[in-house]
Amino acid sequence: MEQLAKDFGDQAHFLFVYVREAHPGEHYPPHQYFEQKVLHAKAIREFGVRRDILIDSLYGGVHRWYGGVSNMSWIIDHTGLVAYRASWTVASDIRAALIEILQTRDLRRGGKQVASFYRELMGLRPAVGEGPNEQRFMGGAVAQTQFEAAAARRRQLQRPGETGEKRPHEAGQHSL
Repeated sequence: MEQLAKDFGDQAHFLFVYVREAHPGEHYPPHQYFEQKVLHAKAIREFGVRRDILIDSLYGGVHRWYGGVSNMSWIIDHTGLVAYRASWTVASDIRAALIEILQTRDLRRGGKQVASFYRELMGLRPAVGEGPNEQRFMGGAVAQTQFEAAAARRRQLQRPGETGEKRPHEAGQHSL
């Protein structure tokens, strides 16, 4: 994201909204008071973040307003509309979206009509310990241990038949 901010800094504003610790641990525990949250936000600089950092309220008003998911990315266009939203930050996806959004802006400013449309894309990323987007645990070893235990529970729940239970669609339950 820092490279994108450099590459597009003259055409877009880049903000890092610090909402909460996604994986709190012994180094960065859950926030108990706002001053602690400010200290944690300042520590993000140690991880190379140079963008402006906005700190959400202790109870996460902005975070909840924008979906409540950790590591979300948003592009708000020059008119104030949401032009891009993702539940995980992938710089290459954001780069492609920025190029398209800026081209659209320039076409409109040049008097051209542009037809916008909605689209969705399901993304995949490597699991823990693999690739450039691997999970990092700023919170410490406790955060990593808790994350791995939750991931193991999630994998167990995703394996149909091992517990003898059927998923709703296999049990004849349907929803509209």
